[in-house]
Amino acid sequence: MATSRPKIPSELRRRVLIEAGHRCAIPTCKSTPVEIAHITPWAKTQKHEFKNLIALCPTCHTRFDDPHGPIDRKAMRQYKANLTPLLTISLANRNGQANMLAAYQELRGRFAEWLPAQVEHAAIKSRRSSSREKIKRSKSDAVDKLAWAIGAVADFQSAWGESEVSDLAGAIFYHVADWRDEVESAPSPLPTELKRRDILEEISEASTDLHLMVCEELSM
Repeated sequence: MATSRPKIPSELRRRVLIEAGHRCAIPTCKSTPVEIAHITPWAKTQKHEFKNLIALCPTCHTRFDDPHGPIDRKAMRQYKANLTPLLTISLANRNGQANMLAAYQELRGRFAEWLPAQVEHAAIKSRRSSSREKIKRSKSDAVDKLAWAIGAVADFQSAWGESEVSDLAGAIFYHVADWRDEVESAPSPLPTELKRRDILEEISEASTDLHLMVCEELSM
């Protein structure tokens, strides 16, 4: 016999509805009325969590549940992340929350500077037409931004302490850093396999997970 599914607690349901403004969370829809949907199916999680719940109109909910439909889980997680822009959060510094938020904002900002510079350097090093001087300049720019990113990761982990959030931030950084080391150690032009890697795509799901975890922690 299938395990009965408990109702979503009223306060949790209220938080999800307020987050989406009592409208469908898909920005091009915004319809009412709405239902509460699980981003990762209930059958897999067996629990109700704020980070895994999203408000959807019945039509978008049906489209999302359709395995052959146009809305996949990755897209839905991004819609969820977009509902909570951290720059608008007002926090008292209770339990260090303001410092935790500031560290996350700094981390995002430094990664937003470093990653494009690192990707651009890899692209330049991939081209046969790139001169040594051009490769050298792009490497120098990426290295400068990497130094700031390393500092931001250290500050983030200091602010968040030993936690799943801190561990995930470190894992994302080291995944990119390992790719960066492969790019630096490879000859120019880069080998085809390395040239085809999309590092931003590789970290996209983990980055969304990190954002949702930060939102969940700071809303508690």
